Amino acid sequence: MNRSSGDCVTKLAFTVFCTFVLSTCGSSAFAQTPSLDLGRPGFEMGGRYWYSTGRNAYNYYTDPTPSALISRLTYDGLSAHSGEIFFRGDTTSGLFLKGIVGAGAIGGGNLKDEDFAPYTVPYSQTTSATVGNLSFGSIDLGYSFVRQPHVRVGAFVGYGRWNESATAMGCTQLASSSICTPSLDPALAGIKETDHWDLLRLGLSADVLIFERWKLSADAAYVWARQKALDQHYFTFGSDPSSGKGEGYQFEALVSYQMTEKFTVGVGGRLWHLDTTAIDNVNQLLSYQTQRYGAFVEATWKLN
Repeated sequence: MNRSSGDCVTKLAFTVFCTFVLSTCGSSAFAQTPSLDLGRPGFEMGGRYWYSTGRNAYNYYTDPTPSALISRLTYDGLSAHSGEIFFRGDTTSGLFLKGIVGAGAIGGGNLKDEDFAPYTVPYSQTTSATVGNLSFGSIDLGYSFVRQPHVRVGAFVGYGRWNESATAMGCTQLASSSICTPSLDPALAGIKETDHWDLLRLGLSADVLIFERWKLSADAAYVWARQKALDQHYFTFGSDPSSGKGEGYQFEALVSYQMTEKFTVGVGGRLWHLDTTAIDNVNQLLSYQTQRYGAFVEATWKLN
């Protein structure tokens, strides 16, 4: 996905979310005596399994400007299985605190490593299988400015952390370059990319009862990111750390069913996207585009 298509997804996601929020604020077509009361204070926590796929791609330039491209590395199809715990507490005043923490393993995907003339002649394109891991978390403080038995809407500000690493195993040349010719053993690690993003989150959260026991929820945040990255080429130049910043968004929506007074199950989807730029130790520019999306299932226990 390029930057323009990413912007389109951003606009579409936030348009859908804002439409959902406005419609829930003005709707009166819900059950009048729901078993759930969204306006009541309380505390809930639960667990979630998230299956996702990701992409982390960056261009590497000769200087601090995008004037001359040296290489492009694209980590794609980074499928991951992760688990997380989450909580939310609401007060009588409308203030709420919510958070998540999770981790998982990246078990699929590939790296496409391209090197361009005149810095590499002839043009090189190699491919490698990838493995890795990810971890993430966030904590948000907010205020629910709409609190009714069938609908709740609030705004929040918070901090998030997103970490990913991917190791490229083996190496096979797909063009006519002598790089990775013959192919590198797939049991050997050739390149490793490690990224850490600190996120300032500003967003909206909304819940609406669509039937007596069914709830639709959505959460959307605009994020400002600080990035620390480390590119390690084990058989060539070694380690290249860089740091930078950028912007993006995090969006999720789910539908849940209240099985008992205390226990709820749900299914949903999530999309994270970042566009960042960084400068490495030799004052060269890297431009990143990072995305992760997938589906999750969850179980929630209400404590009061």
